[in-house]
Amino acid sequence: MPALDQLGRVAEISLTVARRAGSLALSTVRQVADMALERRSKSRADSWRPPPPVSGAPTSTQPRQAPPAGPAPARTAPPAPAPAPAPAPADVADHVDRDAVVVAESADPGAADGAGAQIRIGEPWKGYGNLTAKEVNDRLATSSPEALAVARLYEAANRNRVTVIREIDRRLQAAD
Repeated sequence: MPALDQLGRVAEISLTVARRAGSLALSTVRQVADMALERRSKSRADSWRPPPPVSGAPTSTQPRQAPPAGPAPARTAPPAPAPAPAPAPADVADHVDRDAVVVAESADPGAADGAGAQIRIGEPWKGYGNLTAKEVNDRLATSSPEALAVARLYEAANRNRVTVIREIDRRLQAAD
């Protein structure tokens, strides 16, 4: 099967395309977010004004009553002062440092492409990862071409045993 011979290359190209698409999407989202933040900070700077400070205590609409007649009550401590009014909320852009200086940059090789898509290939059958190469090759004798292709993909992505990959390739060519 010529298509299966190129399966590794197809997977590699697909992964590269997925990484680049993810990187492009991330770049676009960052640009849109920066423009929205800039527009938001400009509109807030022009229209937002802090509320006027609260002055005096609230007035009551009921008349004060005279104290009851009799001996004067003992003096107690004066009431605690009223808490200060809460400060006005700061604009989001007020605490963002736009003059930041990059001290150092470091990244793993290929990190510039972005995280990209991750492909996980499951075992072709339960317990495959615990089998020796001989046990896998024995099991391949009764496998369908589809199962052989999955086994080859899994083997190439994980253990990469040359004897198993050669046996799978031999059986796939015989199936054609």
